[in-house]
Amino acid sequence: MTQRLSFLGTSLSYPEARVVILGVPLERTTSWRGGQAQGPNAIRSASDSVEFFSHHFRKDVRDAKIADLGDLDPYQSIEEILSEEEAEVERILRDGKIPIVLGGEHTVVIPAVRAARKFGPLQVLALDAHSDLREEYLGLKVCHATALRRTSEIVENLVIVGARSFFGPDLEEPFFATLQDFPEKLRPDLSLWLSVDLDALDPSLCPGVTNPEPGGLSWMDFLEVLQALRRFRVIGMDLVELAPVWDPSGVSAVCAAKILIETIAALWT
Repeated sequence: MTQRLSFLGTSLSYPEARVVILGVPLERTTSWRGGQAQGPNAIRSASDSVEFFSHHFRKDVRDAKIADLGDLDPYQSIEEILSEEEAEVERILRDGKIPIVLGGEHTVVIPAVRAARKFGPLQVLALDAHSDLREEYLGLKVCHATALRRTSEIVENLVIVGARSFFGPDLEEPFFATLQDFPEKLRPDLSLWLSVDLDALDPSLCPGVTNPEPGGLSWMDFLEVLQALRRFRVIGMDLVELAPVWDPSGVSAVCAAKILIETIAALWT
């Protein structure tokens, strides 16, 4: 693995850490505009501009003891990247730590939840503008547009919040929830993996994504999701689809870095 930057400038070693960042700059099944491979390092760079302290949750994220492993080699085949990601997430969880996967395209959720499921029954809360529930897309069964379909086949419960783009048949699926009712659709007896596709947010807040959709979650909506998740055992997360090339202002990368800070503060500090 290579590492040029670290999240919040952390130099903490892996053995010392409780929360572990892993970059997976996968950009292989993009169907419109790309740039996700630049996402992990853009988030690391933007983290230099934000405070360690969460005003909303009154926590300093340095107390979470964060290590950054850098990025997996993006020049491997997609099969090799996903296999290595699964092995790394499994190792992090086996060592009693919290994995945070930085994408890259949303496909990276699949090996992450596959690894997490090895440790017991699991549910996933996905924040996403799109359902990602196609059986296959452009001849591919494993891609960004099928990511949550494949996820639903691995875990015991999948709940999707923020979806507003559908291909038709997916509207009949039981996975969708609103901001108001999603906690009731989550199971308190199951561990939870959080999957955040940045296009779930309103594009006026975070325009630097590969497939922006009008509407979406506000910043306060996202904080309300985190507040509700404090009742559940959240064991890891992925943050995907940042494409900084589409936002020269850098605001989207800052938003992504702030999402990580607030999530760590809310759930693991």
